[in-house]
Amino acid sequence: MNASRAVVLALAGALLAPPASAEKQKPRAVLVEADGDEEALSAFVARLESELSDRGKVTLSDARLAGISLGAVVAEPDGEAARVLRAEWAGTSWIGVSLAPCRVDVSRMTYRDTSSEGYAYDRVVESVRVDCPATLRIVDAATGKEKKPLEVTGTANYRRSGPDDEESPQLEATRDAAEKAAKRLPSALGR
Repeated sequence: MNASRAVVLALAGALLAPPASAEKQKPRAVLVEADGDEEALSAFVARLESELSDRGKVTLSDARLAGISLGAVVAEPDGEAARVLRAEWAGTSWIGVSLAPCRVDVSRMTYRDTSSEGYAYDRVVESVRVDCPATLRIVDAATGKEKKPLEVTGTANYRRSGPDDEESPQLEATRDAAEKAAKRLPSALGR
């Protein structure tokens, strides 16, 4: 390919590409507060950040260390807390996460079994289902008005027949809730 042909193709590509200003800006959410079990919150926020980053539709900043209450911002949208958030943590929405305690349902099945040595024993198999609900409060950063909360429930199912040495099923269900929240958050921010 000769140089003039390459220049013509480059110019044609530049003319056909949409201008940078025409691209829609990704919503930027700022995590202001989180409430719940510390270990579960850590798992939830880490998975939420990872999922949002992988999906590329929402940018998330963690401003929990700023010490600002989402309730204070909603109560006084033009107050000091809201001004600090707007100045220090620019975003289109402010978010508060609340994790409720997980519900664990266990069903047991016992049956007789024989060991390789020929001894009879009772074998117990447990089926466990864990449901972990999470609620995301969403506040419009421009107006300070609270939107409809985003409620998700993560689940984990597993069977066990011996001592439980696996990772906590509550953490698995909490991470599942974060994945579901990441899927639904872009549309919730647009409401």
